Amino acid sequence: MREIDTLELDENEAIGLRVVGATHVGSGFARARLVDVELVRCDLSGADFSEAVWQRVTLIDCRATGIDLSQSSLRRTTFRSCKLDDANLRLAKLREVTFEECLLARSELISAQCQGVTFAGSDLSGADVSQVRCTDVDLREARLDNLRGVGALTGATISVDQLVGLAPALADAVGLRIVADER
Repeated sequence: MREIDTLELDENEAIGLRVVGATHVGSGFARARLVDVELVRCDLSGADFSEAVWQRVTLIDCRATGIDLSQSSLRRTTFRSCKLDDANLRLAKLREVTFEECLLARSELISAQCQGVTFAGSDLSGADVSQVRCTDVDLREARLDNLRGVGALTGATISVDQLVGLAPALADAVGLRIVADER
């Protein structure tokens, strides 16, 4: 794996690279193909990776606030200790993706397809998961405060402790009316 300090694309693809400390704030990488790439301590805030294809990609300690991964396909990808708040993952296809200790607050996963996705120790506060499709999605260690669209989480796993916090939103999603006892 070749180590460089800037994400370089050759004919819109990067293969077998380790990128350390790159700054690509607001850069355009739409439809890029990344294979066997490791991004370490990079700033990808506001970068456009819409419709990109990532295979065996790892991001470690990266800042990616507002990153656009809409309609992207991520397979066997790991995000470790990354700041991904306000990320756009609308209509993305995530297969075997791991988010470890990541900030995903207010991110949009609307209509995303998630298969084998784990959010270990990650913060999904205020994220929108409306119409997401889940297969083997593990949310047990994630922070889920003010999660929007919880009715779409069929196929996801949560802990008993998380259920208490999600109960009002789940009740609303299935049309339950909750009233206080008036005895």
